[in-house]
Order: sequence, then structure tokens, then C-alpha cells
Amino acid sequence: MNPLVIPLSIGKEDTFRVTWKNRLYQCKSAFVLPRKITTQIDVDEVVESAQIVLKLSEFAGALRSKMLSLLSDKPQSSENKSELIGLVIRVNIKSGKTLFIEDARRAFVDSPNATVDFMSPSALTIPLDDAARDDLIRSLDKSLTAPVLEALRQPFVAFLPTLSESWKNQQLETIQADKLVPFQMLFPSAQPIERFSDGERFIIDDLYCTNPTCNCTDITCVVLKTMNTTGQEVAWGGFKWSVETEKFKPLPQFSNKFNAGEWFKQFDKSSAVDLKFLLRARQTFMRKEFIAARKARKA
Repeated sequence: MNPLVIPLSIGKEDTFRVTWKNRLYQCKSAFVLPRKITTQIDVDEVVESAQIVLKLSEFAGALRSKMLSLLSDKPQSSENKSELIGLVIRVNIKSGKTLFIEDARRAFVDSPNATVDFMSPSALTIPLDDAARDDLIRSLDKSLTAPVLEALRQPFVAFLPTLSESWKNQQLETIQADKLVPFQMLFPSAQPIERFSDGERFIIDDLYCTNPTCNCTDITCVVLKTMNTTGQEVAWGGFKWSVETEKFKPLPQFSNKFNAGEWFKQFDKSSAVDLKFLLRARQTFMRKEFIAARKARKA
């Protein structure tokens, strides 16, 4: 089975930075999962030792990077090509510490935005003795700032609520109990439920009842389509899914021809986390953790 890749959403592009060997890099990152997450044990294993792939590209235009590069002992490329570094690391998401480095490679390309196959012969292995490896780990740990750690933790907070407390700083008391609450309104860095079909992107906006006097077990799922021309998300369809019965109910504003079961199945195929497992965890979180936190803010 091929590994599953989950790109990390860390807000601003320059939020995740690493300074190593007197050079400043910006990072793009992704989780790599050996298999689909289906149980709490799977979640615990990932959180304790997450495999993360990093693509480091130098901040060529940043003043600090230019100053640091003058101090660097790395020879400059005569071809003025951009250096990209690929790292495979293990991180304990709970502690926010880098456990070890599995692989480190570099490649020189015409543009820092180029797509690179770090396993190709043109990519060179970066030799790391113990001292260099420890130095790189220290640099990575310094880069795991609060916003970066929050982005690492948000995809798993529904399964492990103690991973993040910062969401409680939002104005929860202003969210009315009779309103459905989208999960990603609280956790924008949580992995979206998405699938691609014929070059088009669809996502599920999952909304939850947070009325403490209501006993409903339905999750409202609105399917949004990303318009290729504008990037705007428009409602494409939707349904309700019962956590208790696993049955689907139509939403009156959408056509009865919308095949909720088939859409659910296709979204599940594309998801790195079993969709039923994910939605159940989110529903439990919203009914327990969110309602309690909102009540505390109002007190």
C-alpha cells in the first residue's frame, strides 16, 4: 500500500522557518502515514512519532538570509541555482520535539518553487555525523514555534482534546447554541475532508449541533466545490449523517438526486482518516469539549 500524504496548513507561508548553518529557510511540510487511520491506537502512534517530510527553500530575498549567507561556509553555486533541502524527520507532536532525522538530501534547481524528486540521482545525500545531526535537530526544535505546533496538533485534536487549548481563546460565548458550528471554524489547520474528481476539488464542510438541550446525533455535511476559475467555494450538495444509525438524510435545499451514500464513500476513499471514525470523534468533541468551554466562557 502506498503511503498517505497529508499537507500541513500552517497559515502564512513564512510561518515555518528553519535557520541552519547560518542560512534561513522556509519550509513546506506534510505528514506521511503508512496506512489509513482507523483506530485510536493509530492516532496515538502518529502523535507519539509522526513522520514528516520537509522541503526547505532559502529565503533568497530576505535581508536576514542575505546577511547570514555571507557568514555561511557553504560554497555558492556558480550557476546561481536555488538549493532545496529535503528532510524526513520524526516528531513527537505532544512534546513538540524532533526525535530523529531519517533522511536528508539536497538538490539544485532553477527555481525554489520547482518540484523535486529527492530520490532521483540528481539529489545528493547530505552527510550528517552525530554533531551535524544534533545541530540540525536543535535547529528544527527551535523552528517548532507555537503556531507550527498548533498546526501539527489540530488534525488530531478531536481524538486527543488535550493536545490543544488555544482554541478556547476564541470568542466562544458569542456562538449561539441554536447555530450549527463548522469544525474548521475552530480548527482551520485541521485537515479538510476533500476529494478530487476530473480535476475538480470538493470538500465537506461538517457542521455540528452544540445545543446542550438537544439530543440529536446528526452531523450536517455540506459539499462545496472549488471553482477552478475563481477559487471560490460554492455549495454543490449536502446531507445529514447520523452517528447513531449511520443513515443519511437529505437536506431540503439540495436535489433529492444527490447520492449521499456514494459521495460519502468517495470522500472516505480519499481521506487519510476513516471518515466515520473522524466524524464520530469530531461530534463527540463538539458535544462535550466545545459546549463545556463555551459555558465556561459565559460564566
